[in-house]
Amino acid sequence: MESVSYRFDELWMPPAERAPVVLSQTTAPLLMVVPDCVMADAASESLSRAHSLIGAVARAAVEALTGFRPLSQLTRWLEPSAISGLSLAMRHGDWQGAVIAKVRAETVSDTVIEGVAQLAIPGRRLAIAIRLEWRRGHWACTDLSVLLPGSHLVNRRYE
Repeated sequence: MESVSYRFDELWMPPAERAPVVLSQTTAPLLMVVPDCVMADAASESLSRAHSLIGAVARAAVEALTGFRPLSQLTRWLEPSAISGLSLAMRHGDWQGAVIAKVRAETVSDTVIEGVAQLAIPGRRLAIAIRLEWRRGHWACTDLSVLLPGSHLVNRRYE
């Protein structure tokens, strides 16, 4: 294809009298250079989204543990394994006065987020480990484990 160059006096001609403009096609693909500051903003936004999602699931879990929210309301967002972990924790312990002290989140991939919420209960601190996966168009909690006191010793054998 030919490229057309215009002289200055041709630019002032009516469009119908000008020669047609033909765009040249390049054979090499165009590469987009993204500045580091834009990439940092995207990573920051992803981490912020992960933090807010883990915080929302932790808040709903604490509401279920303390009795402010029925567990049946969480079945849309929690997989059966996550619900069983939460219902097990509901049966073991007094959760009155539990508040979320700290939330940490990490984006493992575009479709997986993992995080931990630290719970402050009068006299002790506990953790909730949460894993979210993008499934069927929304985030679903595939694993939710409330780390109860001594639960780290359950599968350990002492000889």
